[in-house]
Amino acid sequence: MLLRALLMVAALVVSSFAQAQPSTPEEFVKVFQSGSQLEQERAAKELEWAGLSSPQLFDLVEANALKSLPNATDKVTINYVAHLTKALGYSGNEKYRATIEKIIAEAPHKKLRKHAEQALPNLAVYAKLNPLIAPKAWPAATHPTLNQRFANMLKSDNSELILLASKRIHYSQDYQPELLVLLNSTAEKNYQQTLDRERLDAIAWTVRALAGSRNLDYKPTVEKVAAEATDKKLRKYATKYLGYYGK
Repeated sequence: MLLRALLMVAALVVSSFAQAQPSTPEEFVKVFQSGSQLEQERAAKELEWAGLSSPQLFDLVEANALKSLPNATDKVTINYVAHLTKALGYSGNEKYRATIEKIIAEAPHKKLRKHAEQALPNLAVYAKLNPLIAPKAWPAATHPTLNQRFANMLKSDNSELILLASKRIHYSQDYQPELLVLLNSTAEKNYQQTLDRERLDAIAWTVRALAGSRNLDYKPTVEKVAAEATDKKLRKYATKYLGYYGK
């Protein structure tokens, strides 16, 4: 029985490592050099909050996308090329505009064309967002860690980045003390302000992440938002999120 239990634990550990996502530029490069299509798809998603723009990485993404483009007629290959094309948008690098336009023009399937059309405007968006996520560009400078990037996003006062960081912290359960402090300060700074739709969504997610941590130090903040937020929807969301703490 003991041996069986140990084998089960070992299998879980191996599975956990297998699901690990790249977080450093060097790890991303390695994945797009020699990783499987599935590993590359997962890495492509992570590039949404990586703050990277360097051709040293994205030339690999571009080459892989163009190589598979003519064969993107089945579901698996369509999804693969779509993920890589969206990743090119996250680069914020105008170098890849022509490539995304080529994929739009030559996509063998309308689903791939749709994803490429969505990726194109992201070039301009991420040209502004990436320097907020990682103020000093790699490889000339050392790239910030994942948690440092989340901290930069929360400090940015950019609604899109606050929303993205709060979601990732919550879903990954990455409730580091320094991130909880930033989530709390962002919620307290905003909850009694008049919020547009984007900022409302972002602040609601900061409150959800705080409550999701189940850290009792931050329950008073969630309670204040539930009782005193200027926006009725935000009060409603916060009241719902109090459920994370149980009865």
